[in-house]
Amino acid sequence: MKTHITSFELWPTRVAIFEAPVDWEVNKQLADAAITAAHVTDDTEILTAAKRRVRGILDKTAAGQALKSHLFACARTMLGPWACYLDPDHCENRALVMMPGSFISTHKDSREGDLTCVHFLTGEGGGQPVNSAGNPRFVIEDPSRYFDEGRLPFEARHGFSVNPRPGLSVFFPSHIPHNQHPHEGRAPHVQIVANFRVNLPVAIEERLFD
Repeated sequence: MKTHITSFELWPTRVAIFEAPVDWEVNKQLADAAITAAHVTDDTEILTAAKRRVRGILDKTAAGQALKSHLFACARTMLGPWACYLDPDHCENRALVMMPGSFISTHKDSREGDLTCVHFLTGEGGGQPVNSAGNPRFVIEDPSRYFDEGRLPFEARHGFSVNPRPGLSVFFPSHIPHNQHPHEGRAPHVQIVANFRVNLPVAIEERLFD
């Protein structure tokens, strides 16, 4: 399967975007499975945080295993020469089902892993903060200052924004804060969060920087 890769150096850190085909059948299969598992009955239902999470979804079906294999390959590509330290057995994963009005507050995933991936199963893409289908913008925040610190009038709140579309995967270090704007569409929006572990050697920083 051909995958397009774009990499950005920010703040400084690295954010990588992998674009699998929009029509990859795995995306639809997993989105349908997540909506079923979350017991969504109509488009006005408000899901609790616990109910909208479908844990371990990549481990339950052939479609999940196919996506899991793809995401591991993407993680190895992003890590480059450090890929030898990627834990092949650690992939904490869950689907998130977002109903109209749902959003995700700013948080980090560093308790679950070292490298985080958000893979979108639905969405329309586009370059608008909220596109015509109402899919919520995903934002990776600048971690160099606290969110409640004052800003001068000319200082913007720096974030890297992504508009969801099926097959789009965003990789970034797990310690980077991120959030999701409110979902304004009518149909459920579904994405996968996967966290990978990188087992670096002891005292690697001293060996690299001393």
